[in-house]
Amino acid sequence: MVITVFKSYLEKLPSVRHAFRLAAVLLLAACVSPPPAPDAAYSDSYGKEVLGAGFTLISDRYIDPISMHDLAVSGISGLRSLDSQLQVDDRNNGARLSYADRPLGTINLPTSQSADAWSTVTVRAIAMARTASPAVAEADAEAIFKAVFDGIIEPLDGFSRYAGTQRATEHRALRDGFGGIGVSIRMEDDSALVLSVNDTGPAAEAKLQADDRMTHVEGEPVAGWTQRQLVDHLRGKIGTQVRFTIKRPDRPQPFDVTLTRAHIVPVTVTSRREDDVAIIRIGGFNRETARKVENALKAQLASSNKPLNGVILDLRSNPGGLLDQAVELADTFLDSGDIILTFGRHPRSLQRFVATVGDLANGLPLVILVNGNSASASEVVTAALQDQARAIVVGSNSFGKGTVQTVLQLPNRGEITLTWSRLVTPSGYRLHQLGILPSICTRADGEAVTPDRLLAEAKTETQVLKEQFSRWRATGDRDSSDRETLRRLCPSDSSSPDTDVAIAKNLLANPALYKELIAKGTINLARR
Repeated sequence: MVITVFKSYLEKLPSVRHAFRLAAVLLLAACVSPPPAPDAAYSDSYGKEVLGAGFTLISDRYIDPISMHDLAVSGISGLRSLDSQLQVDDRNNGARLSYADRPLGTINLPTSQSADAWSTVTVRAIAMARTASPAVAEADAEAIFKAVFDGIIEPLDGFSRYAGTQRATEHRALRDGFGGIGVSIRMEDDSALVLSVNDTGPAAEAKLQADDRMTHVEGEPVAGWTQRQLVDHLRGKIGTQVRFTIKRPDRPQPFDVTLTRAHIVPVTVTSRREDDVAIIRIGGFNRETARKVENALKAQLASSNKPLNGVILDLRSNPGGLLDQAVELADTFLDSGDIILTFGRHPRSLQRFVATVGDLANGLPLVILVNGNSASASEVVTAALQDQARAIVVGSNSFGKGTVQTVLQLPNRGEITLTWSRLVTPSGYRLHQLGILPSICTRADGEAVTPDRLLAEAKTETQVLKEQFSRWRATGDRDSSDRETLRRLCPSDSSSPDTDVAIAKNLLANPALYKELIAKGTINLARR
Protein backbone atom coordinates (compact mmCIF):
# COMPACT_ATOMS: atom_id res chain seq x y z
CA MET A 1 0.00 0.00 0.00
CA VAL A 2 1.14 3.52 -0.76
CA ILE A 3 0.61 4.69 2.81
CA THR A 4 2.76 1.90 4.25
CA VAL A 5 5.54 2.45 1.74
CA PHE A 6 5.76 6.18 2.33
CA LYS A 7 5.45 5.96 6.09
CA SER A 8 8.35 3.51 6.08
CA TYR A 9 10.30 5.84 3.79
CA LEU A 10 9.51 8.81 6.03
CA GLU A 11 11.04 7.10 9.01
CA LYS A 12 14.36 6.77 7.19
CA LEU A 13 14.65 10.44 6.25
CA PRO A 14 16.26 13.00 8.56
CA SER A 15 13.81 15.56 9.88
CA VAL A 16 14.03 19.21 8.85
CA ARG A 17 12.80 20.89 12.01
CA HIS A 18 13.47 24.44 10.88
CA ALA A 19 12.15 24.97 7.37
CA PHE A 20 14.01 28.22 6.81
CA ARG A 21 17.34 26.42 7.19
CA LEU A 22 16.72 24.14 4.21
CA ALA A 23 14.14 25.57 1.84
CA ALA A 24 12.88 23.27 -0.89
CA VAL A 25 12.50 26.19 -3.28
CA LEU A 26 16.13 27.07 -3.77
CA LEU A 27 17.69 30.20 -5.21
CA LEU A 28 20.96 28.93 -6.65
CA ALA A 29 23.34 31.25 -8.47
CA ALA A 30 25.16 29.72 -11.41
CA CYS A 31 27.64 32.59 -11.45
CA VAL A 32 28.43 35.79 -9.60
CA SER A 33 29.34 37.98 -12.54
CA PRO A 34 27.70 41.44 -12.72
CA PRO A 35 24.36 41.54 -14.54
CA PRO A 36 24.57 42.18 -18.30
CA ALA A 37 22.76 45.01 -20.03
CA PRO A 38 19.18 44.06 -21.00
CA ASP A 39 20.01 44.45 -24.71
CA ALA A 40 23.46 42.84 -24.58
CA ALA A 41 24.71 41.60 -27.92
CA TYR A 42 24.92 37.87 -28.49
CA SER A 43 28.28 36.18 -28.89
CA ASP A 44 29.30 32.54 -29.08
CA SER A 45 31.26 32.76 -25.84
CA TYR A 46 28.34 34.39 -24.01
CA GLY A 47 25.95 31.81 -25.46
CA LYS A 48 28.22 28.96 -24.37
CA GLU A 49 28.37 30.32 -20.81
CA VAL A 50 24.61 30.78 -20.40
CA LEU A 51 23.44 27.69 -22.28
CA GLY A 52 26.12 25.53 -20.65
CA ALA A 53 24.86 26.54 -17.24
CA GLY A 54 21.29 25.75 -18.28
CA PHE A 55 22.09 22.29 -19.63
CA THR A 56 24.13 21.48 -16.52
CA LEU A 57 21.38 22.53 -14.12
CA ILE A 58 18.67 20.62 -15.97
CA SER A 59 20.81 17.50 -16.25
CA ASP A 60 21.64 17.61 -12.56
CA ARG A 61 18.35 18.65 -10.97
CA TYR A 62 15.30 17.89 -13.10
CA ILE A 63 12.95 15.49 -11.34
CA ASP A 64 13.24 12.74 -13.97
CA PRO A 65 16.18 11.66 -16.15
CA ILE A 66 16.06 13.60 -19.40
CA SER A 67 17.80 13.13 -22.75
CA MET A 68 20.26 15.93 -23.57
CA HIS A 69 19.68 15.05 -27.22
CA ASP A 70 15.96 15.84 -26.93
CA LEU A 71 16.61 19.08 -25.03
CA ALA A 72 19.22 20.36 -27.49
CA VAL A 73 17.27 19.57 -30.65
CA SER A 74 14.16 21.15 -29.14
CA GLY A 75 16.22 24.20 -28.12
CA ILE A 76 17.67 24.63 -31.61
CA SER A 77 14.16 24.27 -33.05
CA GLY A 78 13.10 27.08 -30.71
CA LEU A 79 14.95 29.52 -33.00
CA ARG A 80 11.98 29.18 -35.34
CA SER A 81 10.12 31.56 -33.02
CA LEU A 82 12.51 34.25 -34.32
CA ASP A 83 12.31 33.16 -37.96
CA SER A 84 9.81 30.57 -39.15
CA GLN A 85 11.87 29.90 -42.30
CA LEU A 86 14.41 28.00 -40.22
CA GLN A 87 14.00 24.22 -40.21
CA VAL A 88 15.71 21.61 -38.04
CA ASP A 89 15.68 17.98 -39.11
CA ASP A 90 16.77 15.58 -36.35
CA ARG A 91 18.61 12.66 -37.89
CA ASN A 92 19.71 10.85 -34.72
CA ASN A 93 23.48 11.47 -34.88
CA GLY A 94 23.11 14.70 -36.81
CA ALA A 95 20.87 17.77 -36.91
CA ARG A 96 20.35 19.17 -40.39
CA LEU A 97 19.59 22.91 -40.56
CA SER A 98 18.01 24.63 -43.53
CA TYR A 99 16.66 28.08 -44.25
CA ALA A 100 13.83 28.73 -46.71
CA ASP A 101 14.32 25.14 -47.92
CA ARG A 102 18.01 25.83 -48.58
CA PRO A 103 20.35 23.44 -46.68
CA LEU A 104 22.75 25.18 -44.28
CA GLY A 105 24.61 22.11 -43.07
CA THR A 106 24.50 19.19 -40.68
CA ILE A 107 25.85 19.30 -37.13
CA ASN A 108 27.13 16.07 -35.61
CA LEU A 109 25.38 15.32 -32.31
CA PRO A 110 27.19 13.84 -29.29
CA THR A 111 26.29 10.41 -28.01
CA SER A 112 27.05 11.29 -24.37
CA GLN A 113 24.94 13.14 -21.81
CA SER A 114 27.67 15.78 -21.36
CA ALA A 115 26.07 19.19 -20.79
CA ASP A 116 29.21 20.88 -22.08
CA ALA A 117 29.12 18.91 -25.35
CA TRP A 118 25.46 19.67 -25.95
CA SER A 119 25.80 23.38 -25.20
CA THR A 120 28.70 23.50 -27.70
CA VAL A 121 26.47 21.88 -30.34
CA THR A 122 23.62 24.31 -29.62
CA VAL A 123 25.92 27.35 -29.91
CA ARG A 124 27.22 25.99 -33.22
CA ALA A 125 23.64 25.68 -34.51
CA ILE A 126 22.86 29.25 -33.42
CA ALA A 127 25.92 30.49 -35.31
CA MET A 128 24.80 28.62 -38.41
CA ALA A 129 21.30 30.09 -38.15
CA ARG A 130 22.72 33.60 -37.76
CA THR A 131 24.58 33.31 -41.06
CA ALA A 132 21.32 32.70 -42.94
CA SER A 133 18.55 34.44 -41.02
CA PRO A 134 18.56 38.25 -40.71
CA ALA A 135 16.11 38.02 -37.81
CA VAL A 136 18.37 35.73 -35.79
CA ALA A 137 21.48 37.71 -36.74
CA GLU A 138 19.92 40.96 -35.53
CA ALA A 139 18.42 39.50 -32.33
CA ASP A 140 20.09 40.50 -29.07
CA ALA A 141 21.28 37.91 -26.58
CA GLU A 142 18.08 37.93 -24.52
CA ALA A 143 15.89 37.24 -27.55
CA ILE A 144 18.08 34.29 -28.57
CA PHE A 145 18.23 32.89 -25.04
CA LYS A 146 14.46 33.09 -24.71
CA ALA A 147 13.89 31.34 -28.02
CA VAL A 148 16.36 28.55 -27.26
CA PHE A 149 15.44 28.06 -23.58
CA ASP A 150 11.73 28.02 -24.39
CA GLY A 151 12.55 25.20 -26.78
CA ILE A 152 14.76 23.40 -24.26
CA ILE A 153 12.06 23.57 -21.58
CA GLU A 154 9.29 22.32 -23.89
CA PRO A 155 10.01 18.56 -23.40
CA LEU A 156 9.85 19.02 -19.61
CA ASP A 157 6.72 19.26 -17.49
CA GLY A 158 4.29 22.18 -17.61
CA PHE A 159 5.64 23.86 -14.46
CA SER A 160 9.26 24.25 -15.59
CA ARG A 161 9.94 27.52 -17.41
CA TYR A 162 12.53 30.11 -18.38
CA ALA A 163 12.42 33.79 -17.45
CA GLY A 164 14.74 36.31 -19.10
CA THR A 165 16.68 38.98 -17.23
CA GLN A 166 13.83 41.49 -16.84
CA ARG A 167 11.10 39.02 -15.95
CA ALA A 168 13.39 37.16 -13.55
CA THR A 169 14.09 40.46 -11.79
CA GLU A 170 10.33 40.94 -11.38
CA HIS A 171 9.94 37.41 -9.99
CA ARG A 172 12.73 37.99 -7.47
CA ALA A 173 11.01 41.20 -6.38
CA LEU A 174 7.76 39.31 -5.71
CA ARG A 175 9.59 36.64 -3.69
CA ASP A 176 12.18 38.68 -1.87
CA GLY A 177 11.06 42.29 -2.06
CA PHE A 178 12.53 45.37 -3.73
CA GLY A 179 13.44 48.98 -3.13
CA GLY A 180 10.23 50.96 -3.37
CA ILE A 181 7.68 53.17 -1.63
CA GLY A 182 4.99 50.63 -0.68
CA VAL A 183 2.00 51.25 -2.95
CA SER A 184 -0.07 49.29 -5.42
CA ILE A 185 -0.50 51.57 -8.40
CA ARG A 186 -2.02 51.41 -11.90
CA MET A 187 -1.06 53.52 -14.89
CA GLU A 188 -4.02 55.21 -16.57
CA ASP A 189 -4.28 57.72 -19.43
CA ASP A 190 -2.83 60.89 -17.93
CA SER A 191 -1.93 59.85 -14.38
CA ALA A 192 -1.26 56.85 -12.15
CA LEU A 193 -3.96 55.77 -9.70
CA VAL A 194 -2.90 54.61 -6.23
CA LEU A 195 -4.93 51.45 -5.60
CA SER A 196 -3.73 50.70 -2.08
CA VAL A 197 -1.01 51.61 0.40
CA ASN A 198 0.95 49.03 2.40
CA ASP A 199 0.37 49.25 6.14
CA THR A 200 4.08 49.83 6.65
CA GLY A 201 6.57 51.58 4.40
CA PRO A 202 7.43 55.07 3.18
CA ALA A 203 4.05 55.71 1.50
CA ALA A 204 2.12 54.87 4.69
CA GLU A 205 4.40 57.10 6.77
CA ALA A 206 3.76 59.96 4.32
CA LYS A 207 -0.01 59.29 4.60
CA LEU A 208 -0.56 58.55 0.94
CA GLN A 209 -4.07 57.25 0.30
CA ALA A 210 -5.94 55.01 -2.08
CA ASP A 211 -7.42 57.08 -4.94
CA ASP A 212 -4.51 59.52 -4.88
CA ARG A 213 -3.30 60.25 -8.41
CA MET A 214 0.37 60.56 -9.27
CA THR A 215 0.84 63.07 -12.09
CA HIS A 216 4.64 63.61 -12.16
CA VAL A 217 7.76 61.70 -11.10
CA GLU A 218 10.94 63.75 -10.62
CA GLY A 219 9.12 66.62 -12.32
CA GLU A 220 8.37 64.61 -15.45
CA PRO A 221 4.71 64.08 -16.45
CA VAL A 222 3.70 60.43 -16.33
CA ALA A 223 1.05 60.89 -19.05
CA GLY A 224 1.72 58.38 -21.80
CA TRP A 225 3.93 56.13 -19.67
CA THR A 226 3.47 52.37 -19.63
CA GLN A 227 2.98 50.46 -16.38
CA ARG A 228 6.53 49.17 -16.78
CA GLN A 229 7.94 52.71 -17.03
CA LEU A 230 6.01 53.78 -13.95
CA VAL A 231 7.26 50.85 -11.87
CA ASP A 232 10.85 51.34 -13.04
CA HIS A 233 10.78 55.00 -11.95
CA LEU A 234 9.27 54.30 -8.53
CA ARG A 235 11.50 51.36 -7.67
CA GLY A 236 15.19 51.76 -7.08
CA LYS A 237 18.04 51.19 -4.70
CA ILE A 238 17.06 51.08 -1.04
CA GLY A 239 17.94 54.37 0.66
CA THR A 240 17.62 56.52 -2.47
CA GLN A 241 14.96 59.19 -2.82
CA VAL A 242 12.15 59.65 -5.30
CA ARG A 243 10.01 62.78 -5.72
CA PHE A 244 6.55 62.79 -7.22
CA THR A 245 3.44 64.97 -7.46
CA ILE A 246 0.10 63.87 -6.02
CA LYS A 247 -3.38 65.10 -6.95
CA ARG A 248 -5.92 64.24 -4.23
CA PRO A 249 -9.69 64.47 -4.78
CA ASP A 250 -10.37 66.52 -1.63
CA ARG A 251 -7.46 68.97 -2.07
CA PRO A 252 -7.66 71.84 -4.55
CA GLN A 253 -3.97 71.90 -5.43
CA PRO A 254 -1.50 69.10 -6.28
CA PHE A 255 1.38 68.66 -3.82
CA ASP A 256 4.86 67.18 -3.99
CA VAL A 257 6.05 64.22 -1.90
CA THR A 258 9.66 63.07 -1.49
CA LEU A 259 10.17 59.57 -0.08
CA THR A 260 13.20 57.45 0.68
CA ARG A 261 12.90 54.00 -0.87
CA ALA A 262 12.81 51.10 1.58
CA HIS A 263 12.78 47.33 1.34
CA ILE A 264 9.25 46.44 0.25
CA VAL A 265 7.82 42.92 0.26
CA PRO A 266 4.44 42.60 -1.51
CA VAL A 267 1.52 42.16 0.88
CA THR A 268 0.13 38.60 0.91
CA VAL A 269 -1.70 38.60 4.25
CA THR A 270 -4.75 40.53 5.44
CA SER A 271 -6.88 39.87 8.52
CA ARG A 272 -10.15 40.89 10.06
CA ARG A 273 -12.45 39.86 12.88
CA GLU A 274 -16.09 38.96 12.47
CA ASP A 275 -17.75 38.55 15.85
CA ASP A 276 -15.49 36.12 17.74
CA VAL A 277 -13.75 34.64 14.66
CA ALA A 278 -10.42 35.75 13.19
CA ILE A 279 -10.38 35.54 9.38
CA ILE A 280 -6.89 35.57 7.89
CA ARG A 281 -6.70 35.85 4.11
CA ILE A 282 -3.45 34.61 2.48
CA GLY A 283 -3.02 35.50 -1.20
CA GLY A 284 0.39 33.90 -1.82
CA PHE A 285 3.61 32.79 -0.17
CA ASN A 286 6.64 35.09 -0.27
CA ARG A 287 9.44 35.46 2.27
CA GLU A 288 7.26 37.48 4.68
CA THR A 289 4.06 35.42 4.60
CA ALA A 290 4.52 33.15 7.63
CA ARG A 291 5.70 36.03 9.81
CA LYS A 292 2.78 38.21 8.71
CA VAL A 293 0.29 35.46 9.58
CA GLU A 294 1.91 35.04 13.00
CA ASN A 295 1.69 38.80 13.60
CA ALA A 296 -1.96 38.89 12.50
CA LEU A 297 -2.83 35.97 14.76
CA LYS A 298 -1.00 37.50 17.73
CA ALA A 299 -2.85 40.79 17.19
CA GLN A 300 -6.20 39.00 17.13
CA LEU A 301 -5.37 36.99 20.25
CA ALA A 302 -4.29 40.16 22.08
CA SER A 303 -7.39 42.13 21.02
CA SER A 304 -9.42 43.70 23.80
CA ASN A 305 -12.59 42.34 22.20
CA LYS A 306 -14.14 39.12 23.49
CA PRO A 307 -11.92 36.01 23.20
CA LEU A 308 -11.60 34.25 19.86
CA ASN A 309 -13.83 31.26 19.21
CA GLY A 310 -11.78 30.08 16.25
CA VAL A 311 -9.68 30.96 13.22
CA ILE A 312 -10.45 30.81 9.51
CA LEU A 313 -7.53 30.61 7.07
CA ASP A 314 -8.77 31.73 3.65
CA LEU A 315 -6.52 30.11 1.05
CA ARG A 316 -8.96 30.32 -1.85
CA SER A 317 -7.29 31.17 -5.17
CA ASN A 318 -3.88 31.14 -3.47
CA PRO A 319 -1.49 29.98 -6.23
CA GLY A 320 1.33 29.08 -3.82
CA GLY A 321 4.91 30.35 -3.67
CA LEU A 322 7.80 29.51 -1.36
CA LEU A 323 7.61 26.04 0.17
CA ASP A 324 9.59 26.95 3.27
CA GLN A 325 6.98 29.61 4.07
CA ALA A 326 4.18 27.05 3.73
CA VAL A 327 6.03 24.71 6.09
CA GLU A 328 6.61 27.51 8.60
CA LEU A 329 2.94 28.54 8.42
CA ALA A 330 1.71 24.99 9.03
CA ASP A 331 4.16 24.74 11.93
CA THR A 332 2.51 27.82 13.48
CA PHE A 333 -0.60 25.71 14.22
CA LEU A 334 1.09 22.37 15.01
CA ASP A 335 2.85 21.00 18.10
CA SER A 336 4.37 17.94 16.47
CA GLY A 337 4.15 15.59 13.51
CA ASP A 338 5.08 15.60 9.85
CA ILE A 339 4.22 18.56 7.65
CA ILE A 340 5.32 17.37 4.20
CA LEU A 341 7.76 15.04 2.49
CA THR A 342 9.51 15.92 -0.76
CA PHE A 343 11.34 13.45 -2.97
CA GLY A 344 13.02 13.55 -6.36
CA ARG A 345 16.13 12.43 -8.24
CA HIS A 346 18.61 14.87 -6.66
CA PRO A 347 19.78 13.90 -3.13
CA ARG A 348 18.93 17.35 -1.76
CA SER A 349 15.34 16.97 -2.93
CA LEU A 350 14.74 14.28 -0.28
CA GLN A 351 13.39 16.20 2.69
CA ARG A 352 11.07 15.52 5.60
CA PHE A 353 9.64 18.61 7.30
CA VAL A 354 8.55 18.12 10.92
CA ALA A 355 6.67 20.53 13.17
CA THR A 356 8.30 22.08 16.20
CA VAL A 357 6.70 22.37 19.62
CA GLY A 358 4.32 25.29 20.04
CA ASP A 359 0.86 25.92 18.55
CA LEU A 360 0.52 29.70 18.47
CA ALA A 361 -3.29 29.41 18.40
CA ASN A 362 -3.25 27.22 21.54
CA GLY A 363 -5.53 24.64 19.95
CA LEU A 364 -8.25 27.08 18.87
CA PRO A 365 -10.60 25.46 16.32
CA LEU A 366 -9.33 26.06 12.80
CA VAL A 367 -11.13 26.00 9.45
CA ILE A 368 -9.36 26.32 6.09
CA LEU A 369 -11.11 27.57 2.95
CA VAL A 370 -9.89 26.27 -0.43
CA ASN A 371 -11.12 26.24 -4.02
CA GLY A 372 -10.02 24.99 -7.41
CA ASN A 373 -7.33 27.67 -7.67
CA SER A 374 -5.73 26.85 -4.31
CA ALA A 375 -2.44 25.28 -5.35
CA SER A 376 1.06 24.28 -4.40
CA ALA A 377 2.17 25.87 -1.11
CA SER A 378 -1.43 26.49 -0.08
CA GLU A 379 -2.14 22.77 -0.56
CA VAL A 380 0.90 21.91 1.58
CA VAL A 381 -0.53 23.92 4.49
CA THR A 382 -4.02 22.49 4.03
CA ALA A 383 -2.92 18.85 3.71
CA ALA A 384 -0.65 19.07 6.76
CA LEU A 385 -3.31 20.58 9.01
CA GLN A 386 -6.03 18.26 7.69
CA ASP A 387 -3.93 15.10 7.99
CA GLN A 388 -2.80 16.04 11.49
CA ALA A 389 -6.47 16.50 12.55
CA ARG A 390 -5.78 20.17 13.26
CA ALA A 391 -8.26 21.75 10.82
CA ILE A 392 -11.53 21.20 8.99
CA VAL A 393 -11.38 22.03 5.26
CA VAL A 394 -14.32 23.74 3.55
CA GLY A 395 -14.78 24.53 -0.16
CA SER A 396 -14.07 22.54 -3.31
CA ASN A 397 -11.31 20.21 -4.49
CA SER A 398 -8.05 22.15 -4.74
CA PHE A 399 -5.91 22.46 -7.87
CA GLY A 400 -3.63 19.46 -7.33
CA LYS A 401 -0.15 20.85 -7.93
CA GLY A 402 2.04 18.43 -6.06
CA THR A 403 5.49 19.22 -7.41
CA VAL A 404 8.21 21.54 -6.12
CA GLN A 405 10.16 23.88 -8.36
CA THR A 406 13.67 25.09 -7.65
CA VAL A 407 14.62 28.51 -9.02
CA LEU A 408 18.07 28.49 -10.62
CA GLN A 409 19.85 31.68 -11.64
CA LEU A 410 21.81 31.79 -14.90
CA PRO A 411 24.85 33.91 -15.82
CA ASN A 412 22.61 36.39 -17.71
CA ARG A 413 20.60 36.92 -14.49
CA GLY A 414 17.72 35.05 -16.05
CA GLU A 415 16.18 32.09 -14.25
CA ILE A 416 15.16 28.53 -14.92
CA THR A 417 12.30 27.38 -12.71
CA LEU A 418 12.78 23.63 -12.68
CA THR A 419 10.59 20.89 -11.24
CA TRP A 420 12.79 18.81 -8.96
CA SER A 421 10.64 17.00 -6.39
CA ARG A 422 7.17 15.66 -5.60
CA LEU A 423 5.08 16.25 -2.50
CA VAL A 424 3.74 13.54 -0.21
CA THR A 425 1.36 14.45 2.61
CA PRO A 426 1.72 13.19 6.21
CA SER A 427 -0.91 10.49 5.58
CA GLY A 428 1.05 9.22 2.59
CA TYR A 429 -0.78 10.35 -0.54
CA ARG A 430 0.76 12.33 -3.38
CA LEU A 431 -0.78 15.72 -4.02
CA HIS A 432 -0.07 15.92 -7.73
CA GLN A 433 -3.19 15.86 -9.93
CA LEU A 434 -5.26 14.96 -6.87
CA GLY A 435 -5.24 17.91 -4.50
CA ILE A 436 -7.19 18.29 -1.25
CA LEU A 437 -10.72 17.00 -0.72
CA PRO A 438 -12.64 19.30 1.64
CA SER A 439 -14.23 17.98 4.80
CA ILE A 440 -17.37 19.87 3.78
CA CYS A 441 -17.99 20.43 0.07
CA THR A 442 -19.81 23.69 -0.63
CA ARG A 443 -20.15 23.10 -4.37
CA ALA A 444 -23.70 22.21 -5.34
CA ASP A 445 -23.57 22.08 -9.16
CA GLY A 446 -26.02 24.96 -9.49
CA GLU A 447 -28.22 23.99 -6.54
CA ALA A 448 -28.96 26.62 -3.93
CA VAL A 449 -27.16 25.78 -0.69
CA THR A 450 -27.25 27.26 2.77
CA PRO A 451 -24.91 26.85 5.71
CA ASP A 452 -27.69 25.23 7.75
CA ARG A 453 -28.34 22.66 5.04
CA LEU A 454 -24.66 21.79 4.64
CA LEU A 455 -24.15 21.44 8.37
CA ALA A 456 -27.24 19.26 8.69
CA GLU A 457 -25.95 16.96 5.95
CA ALA A 458 -22.49 16.88 7.51
CA LYS A 459 -24.02 15.76 10.82
CA THR A 460 -25.84 12.81 9.24
CA GLU A 461 -23.13 11.71 6.80
CA THR A 462 -19.95 11.64 8.85
CA GLN A 463 -19.28 8.02 7.82
CA VAL A 464 -20.58 8.09 4.23
CA LEU A 465 -17.25 8.71 2.50
CA LYS A 466 -14.89 6.82 4.78
CA GLU A 467 -14.11 4.31 2.04
CA GLN A 468 -13.56 7.04 -0.54
CA PHE A 469 -11.27 8.94 1.80
CA SER A 470 -9.23 5.78 2.38
CA ARG A 471 -8.90 5.42 -1.39
CA TRP A 472 -7.90 9.10 -1.62
CA ARG A 473 -4.99 8.57 0.73
CA ALA A 474 -3.93 5.29 -0.87
CA THR A 475 -4.07 6.36 -4.52
CA GLY A 476 -0.78 5.92 -6.36
CA ASP A 477 0.88 8.61 -8.43
CA ARG A 478 0.18 6.82 -11.72
CA ASP A 479 -3.48 6.00 -11.07
CA SER A 480 -4.76 8.88 -13.20
CA SER A 481 -8.20 7.43 -13.90
CA ASP A 482 -8.81 6.73 -10.23
CA ARG A 483 -7.66 10.23 -9.37
CA GLU A 484 -10.07 11.75 -11.87
CA THR A 485 -12.90 9.73 -10.33
CA LEU A 486 -11.99 10.89 -6.85
CA ARG A 487 -11.77 14.54 -7.92
CA ARG A 488 -15.38 14.35 -9.13
CA LEU A 489 -16.52 13.82 -5.51
CA CYS A 490 -16.28 17.58 -5.00
CA PRO A 491 -15.49 19.17 -8.38
CA SER A 492 -13.06 22.08 -8.38
CA ASP A 493 -14.60 25.52 -8.54
CA SER A 494 -12.66 28.77 -8.89
CA SER A 495 -15.22 30.99 -7.17
CA SER A 496 -15.04 32.25 -3.58
CA PRO A 497 -18.64 32.46 -2.38
CA ASP A 498 -19.73 33.97 0.91
CA THR A 499 -21.24 30.56 1.67
CA ASP A 500 -17.74 29.24 2.44
CA VAL A 501 -17.17 31.84 5.15
CA ALA A 502 -20.66 31.38 6.55
CA ILE A 503 -20.33 27.60 6.82
CA ALA A 504 -16.90 28.00 8.46
CA LYS A 505 -18.27 30.45 11.04
CA ASN A 506 -21.25 28.22 11.79
CA LEU A 507 -18.95 25.22 12.14
CA LEU A 508 -16.79 27.10 14.64
CA ALA A 509 -19.95 28.00 16.55
CA ASN A 510 -20.86 24.29 16.78
CA PRO A 511 -18.10 22.74 18.93
CA ALA A 512 -19.73 19.31 19.06
CA LEU A 513 -19.87 18.94 15.26
CA TYR A 514 -16.39 20.41 14.87
CA LYS A 515 -14.96 17.87 17.33
CA GLU A 516 -16.86 15.03 15.69
CA LEU A 517 -15.48 15.84 12.23
CA ILE A 518 -11.96 16.18 13.62
CA ALA A 519 -12.25 12.94 15.58
CA LYS A 520 -13.55 10.93 12.64
CA GLY A 521 -10.43 11.70 10.65
CA THR A 522 -12.45 11.25 7.46
CA ILE A 523 -13.46 13.44 4.55
CA ASN A 524 -17.12 14.35 4.88
CA LEU A 525 -19.06 15.78 1.94
CA ALA A 526 -22.61 16.95 1.84
CA ARG A 527 -23.82 14.86 -1.09
CA ARG A 528 -25.41 16.66 -3.98
